Amino acid sequence: MDLYLLKRVQAYLKPLAILAIAAYGTLLVFLEVITFQKRPKDACNPATLSDRIFAKQWLMLDSTIAAGELETPLPSLVNKAYGTVIEVGPGSGNQLTRYDRSKVDRIYGVEPNVDLHDALRATIKGSGLSDIYSIVPCGIEDIDTLRKYGIEPEIADTVMVVQVLCCVPRPAEVAKGLYRLLKPGGQMIVYEHVKSADFVSRLVQEIYNKIWPFAMGNCHLNRPTKRYLLEAGSWSTLELETPNDEDTWAVLPHLSGRLVKWGTSESK
Repeated sequence: MDLYLLKRVQAYLKPLAILAIAAYGTLLVFLEVITFQKRPKDACNPATLSDRIFAKQWLMLDSTIAAGELETPLPSLVNKAYGTVIEVGPGSGNQLTRYDRSKVDRIYGVEPNVDLHDALRATIKGSGLSDIYSIVPCGIEDIDTLRKYGIEPEIADTVMVVQVLCCVPRPAEVAKGLYRLLKPGGQMIVYEHVKSADFVSRLVQEIYNKIWPFAMGNCHLNRPTKRYLLEAGSWSTLELETPNDEDTWAVLPHLSGRLVKWGTSESK
């Protein structure tokens, strides 16, 4: 087997390791439930149980994910955040240490999974952001709850989406909603895994995607996220690219960069 083919096969098998960890996390949660160790009533609520399983999986993976992100453009992108920031799906807070505190006035972390909130609070405290960071316990599509926390259209200087548009319901509508939250001249920071441009890799994504959303908190491998973002509104700046070090056949290729909403000049 030549090196090129071997690398492709390795890339196509890599998601199996993630699914194995997901299966292990699922088993741990079910053991907690059936042995009455923790919140056995969750078994009666499929949505709550699903969130709990995803949180267990995420907390098992997040340190590995955070370490891997150090080799990507993501830390430098987060460092560009300024003003009032809306961070969509912060999870356990991997990005918090990457903010430039001197440029950020306020951060709203919109995180619907309450089973991640304890870890997120600990990261907020450890990062010294307790005075400016608010956890908003809802999905980004929940306009009524966002308003209760003071999140209105054109409130944000920066909206940050990091591997979250793969999971949200109705992603095209969510992208338009995020655009509305930006002030004119505000920026959206993007780091998302997306649909592959490689034909064979797209087929592999389709195969994995038969079970991936159920195992990984509604995550979809094959969303055309770039199209959703470009169609969300009018942008004066488009700086989106696939990181140079990613193989063209990757099953989890990324879209990385920033977009700036048409309007007055950016304030920094």
